[in-house]
Amino acid sequence: MTPARRDELVRALSARVLRYRASMDASAVLDPHVLGWVGELMTLVPDPSADPEAVLAIADVHLCRSFALGAEQGREDAAVAAALERLATRAGPGGAAPRTREDPEESRRPAALFLEAGESVEAALRDPDPALLDEALRATKAAVDALPVRLRPLRASALLLRSTALRQRYEREGGPRDLDEAVAVLREAEEAAGTGHPDRARILSALGTALRERHDRVGGLEDVVEAVRVARAAVGTGEEDGRGGRLHNLGLALRLRHERTGDPADLAEAVGVHREAVALTPAGHRDHALLQQGLANVLKVRYERSGRAEDFEARLAALETAVATARGGGAEGGSHRAERSAALLGLAAALAERHERTGRPADADRAERLLRTAAAALPPSHPLTGWIHLELGLVLGRRGRTGAAAALRTAAFHPAAPPRLRLRAAYAWARGETEAGRPAEAMPAYRHAVAQLPALVPRHLAPADAEHALADTRGLAGDAAACALALGDAAGALSLLELGRGVLLGQGMRHHDELAELRRRAPETADRLEWLRTRLDAVDDAVSSDRRHARAAEWDALLAEVRTRPGCEDFMRPRRSAASPPPGAEGPVVLVNVSRFRCDALVLTAEGIDALPLPGLTLSEALTRTVAFLGALHRLREPAQDDLLARLAAEDELDGHLRWLWDAVTGPVLDALGLTGPAGDRPPRLWWIPTGPLAFLPLHAAGHHAERAGRTVLDRVVSSYAPTVHALVRSRRPAGRRATPSFLVVGVPDAPAAPPLPGAAAEAAAVASLLTGASLLTGADATRDAVVAALGEHTWLHFSGHGAAEPAVASGSRLLVHDHLDHPLTVAGVSRLDLPAAELAYLSACTTARGGLTAMDEALHLAGGLHLAGFRHVLGSLWEIDDTVSLRVAERVYAGLGAPRPVAERAARALHDAVSEMRDRYRATPSLWAAYIHVGP
Repeated sequence: MTPARRDELVRALSARVLRYRASMDASAVLDPHVLGWVGELMTLVPDPSADPEAVLAIADVHLCRSFALGAEQGREDAAVAAALERLATRAGPGGAAPRTREDPEESRRPAALFLEAGESVEAALRDPDPALLDEALRATKAAVDALPVRLRPLRASALLLRSTALRQRYEREGGPRDLDEAVAVLREAEEAAGTGHPDRARILSALGTALRERHDRVGGLEDVVEAVRVARAAVGTGEEDGRGGRLHNLGLALRLRHERTGDPADLAEAVGVHREAVALTPAGHRDHALLQQGLANVLKVRYERSGRAEDFEARLAALETAVATARGGGAEGGSHRAERSAALLGLAAALAERHERTGRPADADRAERLLRTAAAALPPSHPLTGWIHLELGLVLGRRGRTGAAAALRTAAFHPAAPPRLRLRAAYAWARGETEAGRPAEAMPAYRHAVAQLPALVPRHLAPADAEHALADTRGLAGDAAACALALGDAAGALSLLELGRGVLLGQGMRHHDELAELRRRAPETADRLEWLRTRLDAVDDAVSSDRRHARAAEWDALLAEVRTRPGCEDFMRPRRSAASPPPGAEGPVVLVNVSRFRCDALVLTAEGIDALPLPGLTLSEALTRTVAFLGALHRLREPAQDDLLARLAAEDELDGHLRWLWDAVTGPVLDALGLTGPAGDRPPRLWWIPTGPLAFLPLHAAGHHAERAGRTVLDRVVSSYAPTVHALVRSRRPAGRRATPSFLVVGVPDAPAAPPLPGAAAEAAAVASLLTGASLLTGADATRDAVVAALGEHTWLHFSGHGAAEPAVASGSRLLVHDHLDHPLTVAGVSRLDLPAAELAYLSACTTARGGLTAMDEALHLAGGLHLAGFRHVLGSLWEIDDTVSLRVAERVYAGLGAPRPVAERAARALHDAVSEMRDRYRATPSLWAAYIHVGP
C-alpha cells in the first residue's frame, strides 16, 4: 500500500461525496474518473477489515451514485453500498470490534439506516402484513432521526420514505394524524430537497397525493389550492419521463379548483395541460386511456359552462379513444377490467347526455349496452358498479323503461358506495316513483336519501366547504315531506324536514349535531365513523374492492352498534316526532313546505300536527316571485332611482308580492287557525318556518295593506321566525338563572370601503342613552376582536352599521366592523361563539337575516348565527334598511321592551308594534318597514 496515495484517494472521494450532498450535482459522483479512483483505492486496500475508513469512503460514493441514478438504475450501487457498510461497521479502526452502545442503532451509519428503511417500505407496500408496516414505520423514523438537517438531500429522501409509511398506515387504519404528519413531513422534504434533488418529482407527487387524500377527508378548499401549486411545481421539474402523468395531475387540480371557485382561467389552463398530457403519451402507453378520460372530463366542464358543441364532440372522441385503448379485454386481470369499465361508463354517460339533448334513440341504446357490459365485467361488490347502476338507472328512467327503479335501488344500497352516490341514486329513484304516481314506493327511497345528509358534512369542514357539499341536495327534504303528505303522514313529513333541513345549523357550526353528541359519549367511535365516510366518499382506483367493501360493512356495523346505545336509537335516522313538549304549546308554529310536487303548511299546535294544502302556491311561482321581489329591491337601491315614478313603481311591485303572499300562503293559514279578526291589544303569537325560496320573502308582512280591512298578517298576529322546529324548542328550554342584564352598543358609521352611515352614530348614541350602564363601542374602537371580547361580557347587543350578505357563500356574510377588510365578523365566526347568558341581539344593519342561494334551508345568516351562539332573541332584517327609519324603529322597540330596564321576552311584541306603526305611516312604501324580523321563542 502507498499511504500517501491511499490518503489522497480517500480525500478525493470524500470531497466528491460532500459536493454531491451539498449541491445534488450528479456529475460529482457520476464522473467516470470517480469509479476509476474507487477501483484504484480498492487495489491499495488488500484487507478491507483493516481499513474501514477507506471502505466507508467507497460505500458513500456508491450510495450517492444510487441517489443520482434513481431507484431503478441505482439499485446495484445501493446494494454495493449496503454490503460495504456492513463490512466496515463490523470492525473499528485497526480491526478492533466497535464499542457496544445501549442503542444498537447508534453504532450504525445513517446510510445503512436509510437503506434498511427503503427495503422495509418496499416490503410493506408488497405485503399488507401489519408487522411489516410497523417495521417500516420504525425503520423510517430511525433513518430520519439519524440524518441531521445539514445533510439536507439525504434527509429529504428519508422523509419521503417516512411519508410513504405514514400514508400506508392512514390508508389501513384511518388515523387523521398520520395524514397530517405525512403532509408536514413532505413539506419538510420539499424544502430540504431544493431544486436539483433526483427525488424532487417523487416528493412533489407524494405531497400532491397526500393533499388530495386530506381533501377527501376534510373537503377543504385550501388543500385544492395547494394541490395546484404542488402539481405545477412537479411539472416544472423538467424531467421528461412521466411528464404526461404530471400534466394530467395538474389538470385535475386545476379543474377541481375551477369547480370550487369558478375561475375561468383555471378551466382554460386545465384544458391546455390535459391536451398536452395526451399528446405526450402514445397510444400504446399504459396510461393513455386514463389521460384521455382526464381530457374528456375537463371538456365536459367547459361544455357545461359555455355550451360549445365542439367541446362535447371532442369529449366524445376522447372517450371513444379511451374505450378503444383501455386495458381489460379478454383474459386480462381484474384491475384492467375495472379500467375498461371506467372508460365504458364515461362514454355511456356522454352518450346519455346527447340522447337527452337530441332524443336520438341510438345513443340511449348504445349507452345501455355499454353500461351492461361494464357491469358484467366486474364483481357486484366492486365500488365502480354503484356508479354504473346509477347511470343505468338514469338512462332507463329517461326512456320510461322497466328496470330503472331496480338499478337505482342497487346503487342506493350498494355496500361499497359513498354516501354521496347513495343519496343521488336514492333521490333519482324517489323522484321517478313519485312522478309515476307511486308515493308508497317512493317513500323508502326518500327516507334513505335524507338519511345520507348528515354523512355528507363532517363536523370539521369549513363553512364554505360544507355549503358546497350540500348544494346539490336542494329540494330533497321538501320533496320527501311532500311524498309523506301524499300518504297522509304529517308527522313523517315533519321528521323528514327536520332531518333534511338545517343540516349545517345543527352540525357544522355549533356541534349540536348527532355526531357531536356521540363524540362526547364515544369519541373514538365518532372519529371512526367520520373517517369511514370520507374514505367511502372518495372513489380511488388504488383501493381494492375488498377494502372498500369492508369499510362499507364497518360503516353499517358502527351505525348499528351506536343505535343500540340508550338515547341513540334514531342516530342518523329520520325522527318520527319533532320534540316534547309540543312546539305549538305557546302558539302555532307554521312550517311552509315548498316542493315541485305539492305545497303545504304543517301547522303545529298544542293539539298536534295538521297538514293544510296550499293549492295557490307552487314551486315555480315561488321562485318567480322571489326573483321579482329581490329585483324590485335592487332597483330601489340603484342611484338612478331618484326618479320618483320609478321608485313608486318598484314599491307598488313589492306591495303586489305581499298581496300574493297573503292570498297563496299566509291568509289560508290564518283562516284555518281561526285567526280572522283584528289582533286587539294582546295579539296572539305565531312562528313561521319558511322553506326554499320563501325564506327570502317577508311572510310576517304579507297582506292587502292598502285596504285597511285587516287582511294582513300584521293586523292578526305577532310573528316570529325559527330556522327549524328543533331550534325553536331548544331556545325555549329553561336557561337557569340569568345574569344581570348588561348592554353593549356598537356603532360603525364609517366602515372602510363602505358608504358612510351618518345615522348609525346617532342611533348608537340614542340607544346607549336609553339603557342603564350601556357600554359604547364606536368608530375605530369597534374592531372585530373588541366586539367579540365585549360580547362575552354583556348579555345584550345593539349593532348599528352595515351588514353584508354573501348569496354564494352565506357563511361569509358579515357585520362591517371597523377592521372588516382584514378581520371580518362573519356568520361562521359569530355562530361559533359560546354565549350561554346572552339574551337579545338587535342588528340594525342591512340583510342580517337573509340567507344564501346555495343552502336556502340552512338559516345561514347573521341573525341565525347569533341565535345559535346563545342569543335567545335576535332582531334582524331581510334587506337594506333606511338609515332614518331604523332610528325610529329602534327607539320604538326599546320603549316596548321597557327601557331603561328592558325585558328580552317582550322582543317579538315590541318589534311588531314598531313595524305596525311604521306600516301605518308608510303603507305605500313597504321597503321601509317590512324587512324587520324577530328570531326566537
